[in-house]
Amino acid sequence: MARFPRIFRSLTARLALLSAIWVTGGLGIASCTVLRLVSTEATNGFDVRLSSLLHKVVGAAEIGADGRPGVNSNVPVPELQQPFSGYYWQVESGDLRATSRSLWDGRLAPLGAASGSTTPSIQNGVGPRGEPVRVAERFVLLSGAPDPVRVRVAMNREVLDEQIASFNLLILSTFAVLGLGLVAGGTLQLVWGMRPLREAQRSLALLRAGQQAPLAHTAAPSEIAPLLEEIDALVQQNHDTVERARAHVGNLAHALKTPLAVQRTALEPSSVDTRLAREQTRAMELLVQHHLSRARGAALAGAAATDASPVEVAQEIAMALRRIFANKDLEIEIQGDDALRAKVDRQDLMEMLGNLLENACQWAQHQVTVAVSQSRRALLITVTDDGPGLSSKDYDAVLARGVRLDEAKPGSGLGLAITRDLAGLYGGSLSLQEGQRAGLCVAVTLPQGTSADTQAPRRRMLRQAPI
Repeated sequence: MARFPRIFRSLTARLALLSAIWVTGGLGIASCTVLRLVSTEATNGFDVRLSSLLHKVVGAAEIGADGRPGVNSNVPVPELQQPFSGYYWQVESGDLRATSRSLWDGRLAPLGAASGSTTPSIQNGVGPRGEPVRVAERFVLLSGAPDPVRVRVAMNREVLDEQIASFNLLILSTFAVLGLGLVAGGTLQLVWGMRPLREAQRSLALLRAGQQAPLAHTAAPSEIAPLLEEIDALVQQNHDTVERARAHVGNLAHALKTPLAVQRTALEPSSVDTRLAREQTRAMELLVQHHLSRARGAALAGAAATDASPVEVAQEIAMALRRIFANKDLEIEIQGDDALRAKVDRQDLMEMLGNLLENACQWAQHQVTVAVSQSRRALLITVTDDGPGLSSKDYDAVLARGVRLDEAKPGSGLGLAITRDLAGLYGGSLSLQEGQRAGLCVAVTLPQGTSADTQAPRRRMLRQAPI
């Protein structure tokens, strides 16, 4: 891939170059147009004077008694009497020719106008001394002449060329100064306009070095302020994530102190208690698993979270639970639209629903129901079983980490606590309610993600066979 020169890697340099090209092209076209108009108008004015001289000579042209062409003295142009003055006339009748005194012994070359044409023909030509002239000629009928007489006049156009050149120089100089001014002004405007970005870059460097507070401030332009606010929010989110990670590490270290002390005592040579050591090892494994789950959820919560479908995740978990609880005559019913999505990490959603469904299957008698519905900007997920249920006074107790009301049931007592903590990290919540068919209903609210179906949601009842 081709790389730009180092100077053109700058956005300011690129915009300045494009501005210079645009200004140069526009002013170039404008200057060419003005130069053409000036040249045309100056030439037209010169031709008017030349045509006036031609009319005067035509009016004074005559054929003498000897049949020779000439003009009378009714041409009041003193320059015609001065040799090589730059004003000339010439009258031709057949092979006979009469010229002004200013031509001396020279002549004017014909322009090639059609014989008998009364319309003047004007072209550039060469004078008697090789100087550039503007020549006009016309055929006229004179008394005593058998054929039309060719009348030709010329004027030195050096003055015209000098005037046009002077105008051209003035116009080109003006447009050049204007172009340089526009390019310089545009470049200064770009440099000044890009200044907030350079300040933001310096602020970011200071922020990364820990020497500056948040970037957003009132001096930032309205186009850049939202970007700085988003960067501040991202920095704050990363800071919160690090702080949560530190807190989890501290909590884990604190939680492991007691099990480690008990295990060390149980493994003393004087009083080895392998059963107690195994129990403490299991407790430490559960603590590590719990804190890792919370740390993962804390890292993925917020902007880094992805979307996941609770209905699809519940279906996958139900397929696994079918094998685990194959000895129970249970029916798992999943209600909801699989197009509804929660703004959570899929792995965390599987852990939350897995904990709730496994707990419900352990206590259910015949049926477990999962319902996914939309409530304003959140999703409501309820997991209901038809088991013995709980008294409302026990709700807070079962949400505590490691608490099991029935020690005969397998488990660690961390499932509901982990689910509640994960839901809270995503801005959701977990609550316990009494089920419609007795039993227990666990309600989880999660932020709503982007729907996978762009059409209107279709409510579908998804029912699985008994397991």
